[in-house]
Amino acid sequence: MSTPLNIIFSWFEKGDVPTESQFQQVFSSFRHLDEKIKMDEVMGLNETFQKKLPTTTFTNHLEDENAHDLVLAKLNASNLTAANVEEWKEKLKIKLAATIDDDEDTGNVYTKEQIVEIVNILQAKDDEMLEHIAKINKILDSNDVDLDELQKIVDYIKENRKQIEWLKESIARNISDDKINLAGIYSNWGAITYQNQFNDLVYNKIKNIEDAASPEKNKYEERVRGDSMIRHDLDTLSFVIDAYDTVTMFTVPLKVRRIDTNNIEVLFDSLPPNIIQLTIKKI
Repeated sequence: MSTPLNIIFSWFEKGDVPTESQFQQVFSSFRHLDEKIKMDEVMGLNETFQKKLPTTTFTNHLEDENAHDLVLAKLNASNLTAANVEEWKEKLKIKLAATIDDDEDTGNVYTKEQIVEIVNILQAKDDEMLEHIAKINKILDSNDVDLDELQKIVDYIKENRKQIEWLKESIARNISDDKINLAGIYSNWGAITYQNQFNDLVYNKIKNIEDAASPEKNKYEERVRGDSMIRHDLDTLSFVIDAYDTVTMFTVPLKVRRIDTNNIEVLFDSLPPNIIQLTIKKI
């Protein structure tokens, strides 16, 4: 039986001389480190164990996919309401509306000004084509039998005006004409399959006619799609060369190596996205 602390303290007041029995009672009132505490001697331990959940209950809670479904989203988002979805979109900054360029942020649609610029470029190309057709028609009035093939080109342009308009729209949407199959069949022109091949042939034939009509050759024009070897037949090493993108109309930088007086090599820093118009003028 333990002795209360107030009695033990009274045995060790100033001037007291504790007896053997008192020392024994003091040490008997405390538990020795070697003496283990029994579970039934811990106050409230049994009651605490009675409040513990069974292991099966805890395991079932962990495996219950609907646990806390009122506050936590499921992996398949099946418990999200329409309002929850909108809140997630707002938090994640998911916007399905069209956006335009804003400072350093790139939008996903053209601005009105950009569209007007593109339309103006296409209109200029359309006017240029009409001018070429007018020149060709003037030449055709000469009834030159050698121009029969060129007449077929003009007829094709007239008959396929809608397709040409569609090609212009494709260029505006950055669709390359080397993916557009040629509508007609021109087996006598060689193996041509795509619209860009036909366009190049038409351009070369028109240029040859213009060159033949010129009494003195002092310039040469050609369209290229990348690094190229060009024969200009200007018989000179002194010339100036202009290069521009036929879609954006911007001047394109390039390097020129003179091979001889009639041949050059042009090199681009990177592969141009569109056809490049080259004009070489003899100085």
